[in-house]
Amino acid sequence: MFKKKLLILGLSCLMTIGAVGCGKKEEPTTAAVEDSKDYSINVSDNSMLDGNPADVEISKDGKVRSDLTGEWIDKDLARRKPVACTIENTNDAFPQSGVEHADVYYEMMEEGGIDRLVCIFTDYDNLKKIGPMRSVRYYMVRKMVEHQAFLVHWGKADNAIPDLEGYPGVEHYEIGDGVEGCFRDPDREGPHDAYITGEGINKIRSEMGYQLEKNENYKKMFHFNNEDTDLADGKAANKITTNMSDYSDGWFEYDSASKLYKRFMFGGPQIDAESGNQLTVKNIIVIFTYHGLYVCPDGEENVSGWIDVNTVGSGDGFYATNGKIIPITWKKGDDPKDVTQYYTADGKELLINPGKTWITYMQDDNKAGLKVE
Repeated sequence: MFKKKLLILGLSCLMTIGAVGCGKKEEPTTAAVEDSKDYSINVSDNSMLDGNPADVEISKDGKVRSDLTGEWIDKDLARRKPVACTIENTNDAFPQSGVEHADVYYEMMEEGGIDRLVCIFTDYDNLKKIGPMRSVRYYMVRKMVEHQAFLVHWGKADNAIPDLEGYPGVEHYEIGDGVEGCFRDPDREGPHDAYITGEGINKIRSEMGYQLEKNENYKKMFHFNNEDTDLADGKAANKITTNMSDYSDGWFEYDSASKLYKRFMFGGPQIDAESGNQLTVKNIIVIFTYHGLYVCPDGEENVSGWIDVNTVGSGDGFYATNGKIIPITWKKGDDPKDVTQYYTADGKELLINPGKTWITYMQDDNKAGLKVE
């Protein structure tokens, strides 16, 4: 009933949009969804959900769906650009702090067979400790541009400098000692001791003068089911292991009671030190793509062994939720404004469940590293 009524409302909205385009501008219209007053559809020229000047915004009790989690959040939060933090993901960095509050996790390789997390936060203002913060790589920068995220990093690899200085859409700040809101934990050994607060991030954003709300060309990456939905087809996935290297061998275990995946690494649970909670996510996406040795554009030798992780083009992967996993494909154009899109094996747009999402980038020649039980 809901889908049928929503379709009728959608056709009505399209007619309204057409009328606005041909004549004088009309006021946004609101229509009830189903028989409940909890939901409403609003057609507005100011809607930012898909970067479309005339889009459909679904609200509930004054809240709208987050484009990162599909969950109901305040409109002001939904309009605000998120923050991305580069977080160390080694045994020396455990337990990490503040990471359980991220909406999206990117797990990407770096030098030496270790990986790094880039955590995307929408609501971080009250966090007292985020980290350990570490340096950024160029392909991480480009992923953050897809989300119009404000990137905060402690250091950078040389291969990231050209992108930080000139890649379209980059907004970032390199934090460090002496920056307000940044601090070293005396109980940690360097370089695994660097942190920042949510208050510090907001102060930096204010001082930098960057636009806080998403631009008009914003495009969302994820498309969500209206409600939690089991995969109709797929293989049972109660344990998912991503052996990215001999060192990085994290895994997830499905908890049927909460319908969430619990994160493990280095032989035990991956914990947020501030709360003591284990990290959990609703959705897991594994992307297979080219990994190789970074080629310096100026012809100089890559003495630091930087790696290259391809983030454009297309490839295959897997999507898991609610204890099942299915094959998917991904695609991203060369334009910096393009965002990665995901599709089911039959070419249809992938719909994921509302909740947090963990995305692991794995080597395309290491498909055996993904183990599903």
